[in-house]
Amino acid sequence: MGKSTNPPHFYMYHCFFRDLGVCLPFTQFECDFLNFVNSAPCQLHPNSWSFLRVFQVLCTVLGIEVSLPVFLHFYQLKVGIPPYGILSLSGSRDGGFFSLFSQSYKKFKQEFFRVALVNVDPLEDGAFYFGGLPRFPFYWCPRPSRFHGVGQVKLTALEAASIENLAALPYLLDCKLVLSLANSAYRERGLESEYFVFFLWLGVCVAYFC
Repeated sequence: MGKSTNPPHFYMYHCFFRDLGVCLPFTQFECDFLNFVNSAPCQLHPNSWSFLRVFQVLCTVLGIEVSLPVFLHFYQLKVGIPPYGILSLSGSRDGGFFSLFSQSYKKFKQEFFRVALVNVDPLEDGAFYFGGLPRFPFYWCPRPSRFHGVGQVKLTALEAASIENLAALPYLLDCKLVLSLANSAYRERGLESEYFVFFLWLGVCVAYFC
């Protein structure tokens, strides 16, 4: 998975698309996270990708702005044995709030895609480039950036309020359940069936943010 310039490319595991509904191009939140931890997409464990996806779905359901500092508050990054160790997210001292998508992701590295950017002009493309530069690291980064919670990242008042409200959610939210709501027209009903107390809180939260 070394660097190459003809053509530019990056790798994605099949389970990212099959199980988690990851789409190309990545969302701004996903690009921001990969840049923050200095990581190519394939360096992040599938369960950790699920946390990124589910966080975005949950924020959309609640009407909360998807914010990288808010996400960072609840997680920390663990780095595998260098130089090719897989990166994994786990709960910070304040705890994450999603269950694992899968307790055992065996052999996921054996099924992957090579996404080649053929005939893509970096100066004109807005999906994978911004201002002529990649929107996220394409190639394996031997020195990813660890983090433990939000650290010294400055929070806005709205982000601080989002953290306070998200911290009140039931622990742990079912990752697969929340992810299943991504394309549902009845998102709140899906949560209500599993988390009645959460649904009562949802009405207060939505009213607060609206």
